[in-house]
Parts: sequence; structure tokens; C-alpha cells
Amino acid sequence: MQIIVYLPPYLKSSHADERGFVTIEEGATLKDLFELLGVPFPLGTVHLCRVNYEKAKLNRTLNERDMVSFFSLISGE
Repeated sequence: MQIIVYLPPYLKSSHADERGFVTIEEGATLKDLFELLGVPFPLGTVHLCRVNYEKAKLNRTLNERDMVSFFSLISGE
């Protein structure tokens, strides 16, 4: 299935295409996505992450076309 991920500048991943789409297996959780993307410190990062604009826990099951976004406490380039 495909989900869209808006990655922060400090997190680059070869698993996301140029539009931010990531292919992941059906039934994958947010934790699975973090592992795929190589997100450091998943327990701390989950507080800076939203799934479809809502807070989510690491065990949240992702669905086709979900949107996962991160926000950073530091802005700028």
C-alpha cells in the first residue's frame, strides 16, 4: 500500500519518492514505518508526528493513502 510522508529536513529516506509516497506492507504500523525510514529515537519522535493530522501511537495501523507528517521544534534551513 502507499502512504504519503512529509519528512522533516533532518530526516532523509530513500524509501520516499520525490512526492513523498512510501510503499509499505498492508497492516503496517507507525512503528514499522519509523523502522523503514530509519527514524531515530522513535519513542521521542512519535510526539512530533501526526497521522492524518491526529496524534498517533507507535502501534497505530496505517491505511492506504494515510498522511504522516512531522513537525520540527527548529525551523529554517
